[in-house]
Amino acid sequence: MPLRLAVILALLCLAAPAGAAEIRLAVPSAFAEDIFVKSLLASKILAGAGVTVAPKPVASDAEALAALEKGEADLAVFALDGENRRALQNSGAATTLLTRPFMFKSAEEVFLMQDSFLGMAATADASRSGLFPLKIWTHSIAYLLTHEPIRSEEDFARLKVAAEDGAPDARILSAAGAHPAGAMSAMGRDGANAIETHLGDEISGFAASMNGKLYLTIGWQETGLLAAAPDSWRRAREIEKNAIKTAAEQARADANSGLMARQAAFLQAPNVEFNQLEHGAQMELAMRAGGGGEAAMTEETALWRKAEIEVHGQTPAATAAGPKMARNSPVLFATDRNDEKMGNLATRFGARRLDPFEFSCGYLGSPARHSGEPSLPAAPLSLVKGVEDCAREIVARTRAAGASKILFVIHGFNIDFSGLMWRALQVASDLDYDGAIVGWSWPSEGSAFSYAYDEDSNAWSEPHLAELVSEIAAIAPDFQIDFVAHSMGNRILLQMLREFAQAKSSIRIGAAVFAAPDISQDVFREQLRQARKIGALRTLYASEYDRAILISESYHKAPRAGSGGANILVTGGVESVDTRLSGHSYVFDEPKAIEDFRKIVNRETAATGRGLPAREKAGAAYWVIEP
Repeated sequence: MPLRLAVILALLCLAAPAGAAEIRLAVPSAFAEDIFVKSLLASKILAGAGVTVAPKPVASDAEALAALEKGEADLAVFALDGENRRALQNSGAATTLLTRPFMFKSAEEVFLMQDSFLGMAATADASRSGLFPLKIWTHSIAYLLTHEPIRSEEDFARLKVAAEDGAPDARILSAAGAHPAGAMSAMGRDGANAIETHLGDEISGFAASMNGKLYLTIGWQETGLLAAAPDSWRRAREIEKNAIKTAAEQARADANSGLMARQAAFLQAPNVEFNQLEHGAQMELAMRAGGGGEAAMTEETALWRKAEIEVHGQTPAATAAGPKMARNSPVLFATDRNDEKMGNLATRFGARRLDPFEFSCGYLGSPARHSGEPSLPAAPLSLVKGVEDCAREIVARTRAAGASKILFVIHGFNIDFSGLMWRALQVASDLDYDGAIVGWSWPSEGSAFSYAYDEDSNAWSEPHLAELVSEIAAIAPDFQIDFVAHSMGNRILLQMLREFAQAKSSIRIGAAVFAAPDISQDVFREQLRQARKIGALRTLYASEYDRAILISESYHKAPRAGSGGANILVTGGVESVDTRLSGHSYVFDEPKAIEDFRKIVNRETAATGRGLPAREKAGAAYWVIEP
């Protein structure tokens, strides 16, 4: 179990449930024996949070969807690539790739690709239907079992495929060049030399009775989707929502383990060997079976390669940590989220935008330098409320540490309150910052399907952070205030700096770091024209392999300020760094990026002094961090 999942689970179990909540789950008959569904129904995580899941059997995926739409169920499971695919997706290139046949080298790669930006795209596309997708997982994997190894397209033309259930997917197999025929018992006679199978118990005995070598090839996978009804989800308390998301993550891990165990057991047969398509054949067959013209194939192939770099790319070698500062950074949070006044600190604050809202803040600790995975604190006995009292608390904690600098960390899309705490503590541990760290938590829903809601929350929250920063500057005019914003959080930072510049504010702003900004390039450029009038050093980090930015590019049909490579934004007033790193949080997670970030906020060093290779675009300089 990943350490962060274990930490969340422990915090959820510590929280005393205020009352039981029953969640109705619509389950199609085809999913009744699914490991994911069984794990969710039996989840101790949900029980510990006072949540009971009541299954509601339905006949089909369509009925599961209808139950959500009619309010007859709170959650539902169904196949993302099944009969309702067109209703759930806009058939964008990134989403379609997850359902292509013959794309995957192994079951492990199926799981990895679901965790890549392709999986995020599938979830985002499903949300366009009005649902609240929570988790995708692998419902099943179909394989081909053959007498001869399959390496190329020509090999498929020699296949006459029987099926475990007597009904192979004729369209997919025909498009790939194979010839569907007969039932499973036909293999070995009547010319059938291959079987389509899901590795059930019956196929193991059948394979063991066959003479000669058998080769197992990944065919296609069926993606399951857990989705929520929007109204019931927004009514749920934060502790319940966190429990459901954590239990779904554990259920996905259980489902993956079950599929891997079935595959491993089958491969133990002495006459069975795993087979892998050549890469060229893999891509060609996938595109042919999936349909689409040459232009679609080119676009999808480029996206697939970026996903492969994300999940199979080499991890950059760790760079030596910079000199440690003399003191640990005190870490605080400040938020305008609604205070639900229950549970522990991780689940205390929700995602609602209240009118009137209130400022809340508190002290999270002072982690040791380079102390590894952060530990989330339990709830303090009391929190500080109100903008003036929060500003005084932040200034007092900073002065008590002997510092006169504050670094505000502004999170992005799809981050709940516990995610902000975790990030602020991690930055304090990794950065060697000689001052206080303050995490600003605006009311993101903390879900991949809440992009529109988060956009509104982001705009709603900006004046509140500006008010807090102004109050801190009024109390401690000698303080320097630095900022790092991530993803959608850059909209708050850029708008706030623009307003400070227009007001000719005297606030002492040092560094402003725009990490993977999810902002249109023209909007970023225009707002920066004013924002460049305030602050000492502005840096933009971008990457062409950023999973979330790739999805946002597709969603908005245009490059973002966080887009790298050929789309890198080079403009006046900011130093652009093309990181060529994957993931979305590379500035905080990748050693080379962390080291560069450290030089900016600790030494106020411009790009020319940080040892980065320089490049040029349209006569203007930008810099590069290689993998």
